[in-house]
Amino acid sequence: MISYNRVFEEMERQLMKAKHADNPNDMREALAAIRSLTEVALGGKNEIHDEMATNQIATPQAQPVQSLNSLEAAPLEEDGANGSSLFDF
Repeated sequence: MISYNRVFEEMERQLMKAKHADNPNDMREALAAIRSLTEVALGGKNEIHDEMATNQIATPQAQPVQSLNSLEAAPLEEDGANGSSLFDF
């Protein structure tokens, strides 16, 4: 188990990093690290975040799959094509 003092030290380091960040992305990264450290100190993960992730994983959108053997499929015909050879442009 990580000691609270070690977590607090890292939170302070990340806070200083966020305060002195030159761009918003660096600040957000440091703040996200602080949030993660808080979750570690509290002994769990963010319940709302976990629930959202579970819902996204539990309801994937299935796409129908058509199984065609490539040898049985009719060749694709396009406008402007001259013939059945690969080299006919």
